[in-house]
Parts: sequence; C-alpha cells; structure tokens
Amino acid sequence: MLSTLRIRHIGVIDDATLDFGPGFTALTGETGAGKTMIVTGLSMLLGERLDRGRAGTASSVDGVIAVPGHARLIEGIDELGAEIEDDEVLIARRVTKDGRSRAHIGGVPVPIGTLSTLVGSAVTVHGQMDQQRLRGPEPQREALDTFAIASIGEPLARHRELWEQRRALVAERDELAGLLAERSRRGDLLREALEQIEQVDPQPHEDDDLRAELERLGHAVELREAAVQSSLALVGDDGPSVASLLDLATTAVGTAARTDRALAPLAERLDAVRLDVSDIAAELSRYAEDVEASPGRLDAANERLHELTLLLRDTGAALPGAQDVTELLEISQGAAADLDRFDGAQERHAVVEEQLAALDAQLDEAASALTAARTAAAEHLARAVEAELRELEMPQASIRVEVTEHAPREHGRDAVAILISPHPGARHLPVATSASGGELSRVMLALEVALASSREDRSGAPVFVFDEIDAGIGGRAALAVGQRLAQLAQHAQVIVVTHLPQVAAHATTHLRIVKTAEGDRTSSTVESLDHEARVRELARMLAGDDASRTAREHAAELLAQSQGAGAPAAEAP
Repeated sequence: MLSTLRIRHIGVIDDATLDFGPGFTALTGETGAGKTMIVTGLSMLLGERLDRGRAGTASSVDGVIAVPGHARLIEGIDELGAEIEDDEVLIARRVTKDGRSRAHIGGVPVPIGTLSTLVGSAVTVHGQMDQQRLRGPEPQREALDTFAIASIGEPLARHRELWEQRRALVAERDELAGLLAERSRRGDLLREALEQIEQVDPQPHEDDDLRAELERLGHAVELREAAVQSSLALVGDDGPSVASLLDLATTAVGTAARTDRALAPLAERLDAVRLDVSDIAAELSRYAEDVEASPGRLDAANERLHELTLLLRDTGAALPGAQDVTELLEISQGAAADLDRFDGAQERHAVVEEQLAALDAQLDEAASALTAARTAAAEHLARAVEAELRELEMPQASIRVEVTEHAPREHGRDAVAILISPHPGARHLPVATSASGGELSRVMLALEVALASSREDRSGAPVFVFDEIDAGIGGRAALAVGQRLAQLAQHAQVIVVTHLPQVAAHATTHLRIVKTAEGDRTSSTVESLDHEARVRELARMLAGDDASRTAREHAAELLAQSQGAGAPAAEAP
C-alpha cells in the first residue's frame, strides 16, 4: 500500500503531500490544476523520466510504501541492505537543477532502473495511453497465469524447474565440448611436457640453488684461501693467534677471580668466547676441505643447470609463463588437473547428452500440461472479463483468449493474446489495436478486476494508479466504471485521477487538487475532503458550480447512492 506521497516543484505543484487511504482514492480538480502532475510524481517513483520539471529548480518525489505481503519488494530491499521502519520503506527520487537524477530506496542509493524493478512490483500506473496489461503478449500471458494460478501454478513451476535443469546441463555440455576441443589441441602437448618434467625431476628452487653454487665454485681458490687464513688466525701455531691470546686472558682473569669473585662472570664469558673461536676455526677448516674436495662439482652443476634451462625452454609452448623451475612445477600441477578433466570429458559429455535427451522428453510433457492448463483457463478468463464488461456497459462485447504455440522458453511454449469483438458479428481482433480509447480503458479495468478477484492471498495487495481511465466515456458507463473501481479496491489499493463525478463518488478517500494564482505565479496544493466538501466538489464536477442548490442536491444523492444507504446527505443552503 502507498501511504503517503510528497511532491515538490513538478509542474504547477510547489509542495504537496498526499495521504492515501487503503481502498479507493479519487483525485479531482479543475482542468490545469495539476492532477496529471500527481501521476507524474508516482511515475517518477517507478523510474520514469521527468518532462514537466521547472528550469533551474530541483524537483523531488518521496513515497512511503507499506511492504508487508510484497515479497519481491522485501527481497530486493534486503539485498540492497536498505532500511524498513515500522513495515514501511521510503522511496525517494531527486532531479537536480541541471537535470541529473538520483534515487534512494530505504536510504540506499540505487540506479533508476531499480525503481522500475522493485517499486513496479508493488505499484502499477495505467495512463490514458498506457494499458500495461494489454500492450503485448507477455503481459497478457502473465495475466492469464495470475488469473488461474491455482491450476497453472503447479505445471508452470514444474516447467521452470525442468527448464533450469536443462539450462545447467546445456551449460555443462558446452563446457565439455570446449574441453574436448582443447584436448585435441593441447592434450598431446601437455602430456609430452609433463613426461619431460617427470624425467628431469626438477626440485623447487633448484635452479636458483645451482646458480648460487656455481658462483661459489667459480671462486673456490679465493674462498679456500680465505677460510684457511681465517682458521690459522684464530687457532694457528705459527705466531700469536686469537685462541692463544684468549687462553692467556682466560687464565689471568681466572686466577684473579679466586681472589675477587666479582671477576668470575668475566672469566666465564672469556672461556665461552674461547670455545666459540675454536668452533668457528673448525668450521672454516671443514669448509676449506669441502671446496678443495669438489674439483668436478663445477662441471656437474653447470650440466644440471643447462638441463633445467632446456626443460623450461622445451615446455614453454605447452606450459607458458614459467620464469623458473619453481613456477614451472606450479603450472604443471594445473596442467595435470586439466589432463584429468580432458580424460573424463568424453565420458561425461556422453552422459550429459543422454540426460538432456531424457530431460527434453520431460520438458515436452511439462509444456504440454502447461498448455492444456492455460487453454482451459483461457476460457474462464474470457468469461470473467466479459462478465465485468457487462457491468461496464459493454454487454455485447465478446472476449477470446487465444493460446498459440511459441518458441520454447522458461515459462513454456505458449503465446497468449486477448481478442475482442465489440458487438455481434464483428471479428475478434487484438484488443490493444482494435478497441477504442474508452473501450480499451474498460477492457483493461475489467481485466484488473477479474485478476484481483481471483487472488486468494489478500496480503500485499497491489497498488493501481489510473490516470483518467474514464476518458471517452460518460453516463451509465461512467457510473459502472466507478462501481468496478470500488470493487477492485476491495482487493487492491486504487488511486484514480478522474474528471467524472460518477467515478469520484465511489471513492473512500477524496483528494482535491486546488490551483491558486498570485500575480503571475500559479501553484497547486492538495486538500483532503470531508463529506460536506465532497458534496461541493461533486457539485462542481456535475454543473461547474458548487453553489448551485440543484447541483449540490444531485451531488449529495450521487454520493449517498455510491457510498450506501447509510451515508449522510448534505443540506443545501
């Protein structure tokens, strides 16, 4: 339900707030007062462009929608992370001075198209030339499915479930076909590359380690000499060494410590240093011996590094991107996984083809069942719309809902078309192109009433906005339209912009657009009418003069008849 709407700086409306009732709300006013601007504001909440703004002035529309029962709207709000307060959400649309548009749902900025998707799931605007239900085959198919959800819902859900399964299998089949094509192109190369890697058996970081070793072996003489000299300096017998001097220092401090215990820690530290020096000298000696003991290692290391370099080069075509042995090993793991997939692709591809064949048979059965359900429901929808048209002063109209074959898709293989014969003997033609403006409005209203009457779940009733649905009709037909709008309002919220008192009299909430002029500036505001004010407004709509006693008596009578016998009558002056 749309509870409030605030419009600022659109057309002649400076700032107006509208409070809508839960049933039937009528919007009336003199020509040029700005009634259409209300519909423009509502349409902006659905993502429509603003063509009636004011140059150099920002325009805005804020709408508050009660969300309980609107599952699609609630789901979208949750995905956005938007706020719902007291079961209501604020929809805001801003158009800046330079024409840029901004939209927010529950305080979260959203693309303009999101308004149509989410808000449009709860609110439908029917303009004079915008009969959404009758515009094309898809809305007409959706109308039939909605009308007969009890009989169509289960086969439709079954078909959609199978269609999704088929979609997934087709995607897998295409992926497998790609793998098989890739296997033909890359499979042999990958196998040869992996076999070569297995033969060479490289180890992670082996090439880097070899380069470091070769650098060391290339300077073996210098390195050995440095190690030998360092070892002799530490523990050599020819001349003073670090070890001999440490022995003297350790002995001297140890002797003194027997006299002064304060030197004991220093004596221990000197002894530890002496032991470290001895260990370092021993390691240097072993290092020198190792370098001297590997005269053939230089050739072996060079040969192994050359082998690894060739491996990187030879496998580059099959396993591109490797800069060293470690990267080659990582890439080869992915290649091995690809080979496993290649090897299983042929078998899996055959399985998927069998599953698709079986699923296509099930889909054919499901589509046939769905077609049968729609064909049976089409007759019921046609009769329901005809019954409503009789109440709308089109007693001779004949409706036919045709279900014909269409290319298979998610919701079946049916195309639905609503045809009308306005009088006996006339051909049944597509209603969207053959009906007059007044007839099209009444057919659309008849369809909406039939659909609303068929809804079992009354929670989250849709919001219908009708912009002068009564254009091109009058008299008894106008009264009938008012009655059917009132019936529709029992199952939905109905907001109607009208110029006919026969329609407005059936509303439970009546809002009047009032135009005022000050100097060269004209603006409009919105008033909520009580019973007496409604009588005056209906009198103005009937006779163009709300002061006429006859017009007011007629208006009071019309209102009483429309609202029921218990409605109070107005006293004429």
